[in-house]
Amino acid sequence: MLPLLLLLAGWATSNPRIEQGRQVYRQACVQCHGQDGRGNPEWESEVRPVEFTDCGTTAEPTEFWESIVGRGGAAHGLASVMPAFEGGLTREEIAAVVAYLRTLCVTADAYPPGDLNFRRLLKTGKAFPEAEWVLRLSDGGGSETREGELELTYENRLGPRFQYEIEAPLLYAAPAGAARGLGDLKVGGKQVLYFDLRRREILSAGLGVTLPTGSGAKGLGNDTLSFGPFLAYGKAWGRTIVQTRAGVELPADATKAPRRAPYAVALSRALGPARSAWTPALELAGDVDTGSGRHRYGLWFEVSKPLTRLGHVIAAAGIQVPIRPSAAPARLELYVLWDFGDGSLWEGW
Repeated sequence: MLPLLLLLAGWATSNPRIEQGRQVYRQACVQCHGQDGRGNPEWESEVRPVEFTDCGTTAEPTEFWESIVGRGGAAHGLASVMPAFEGGLTREEIAAVVAYLRTLCVTADAYPPGDLNFRRLLKTGKAFPEAEWVLRLSDGGGSETREGELELTYENRLGPRFQYEIEAPLLYAAPAGAARGLGDLKVGGKQVLYFDLRRREILSAGLGVTLPTGSGAKGLGNDTLSFGPFLAYGKAWGRTIVQTRAGVELPADATKAPRRAPYAVALSRALGPARSAWTPALELAGDVDTGSGRHRYGLWFEVSKPLTRLGHVIAAAGIQVPIRPSAAPARLELYVLWDFGDGSLWEGW
């Protein structure tokens, strides 16, 4: 560990921007955050300063860090003891001190940076590992054919690049709620395989396992175990982002559920800073039955917006326009997510 720390210290000293940030930190930040970024034990305040040595902070985008330094904590629903430095520091100095703060997590290079934490979309999902609760509602069909799903998903990180998740769907169907109840539970994991901040891209691979917890007789499940390996990729050009996901669904008993190849590709554009902006998106999502060759797909038109100044509670809504088969009913989908890795549910409003 000591050689690594010495190597990092030498690198930081030889990097003019990091050295500038170190000097700014010593002048403006040490009183609260301490020499080592763990917090000054002599600072008297009910609010505990952020520990910059905590590698969990790598999930925040650089733009957001710079905004907190510049505009202060209160502007983002955080404690006002974090002052605004816009008048006292230049943009260059703010950028430099944030770059220096990134070095205080000594294993930061192992963590995908928050600049690759793109907005979650309705169908495509994301490649970045997250710590979130997501409540999703999907509804479609006419009065006699209506069917829908209310799904609660829990996601959490283990280590720098791995995420595990649990999905619990509650299904309902017309007429008059003829079938309703718990569907097939799904558990899964996702591992980041590659990321490049300079190119602003990230690639992950994952596996979902669908458990036969729903009743097939009632139309609430498939009565068979199913495995779903997939790849997820994201890339940004400025505020324009492309995200894709492709995989296969492999049931243990192919007589009870078809083998399918679901896919989605999405284009989104943040209309401002990522942690506060309206973000419209267009998704093409579908699946191919690998046995019959039947191909179903449609376009999703959607928009999402953070509800808190902290940006950790987000709502999204979208509507599907079926393309194939064109006679399929349109669907409405909504989600609300809470990124509990960023703060408690009642913070940041």
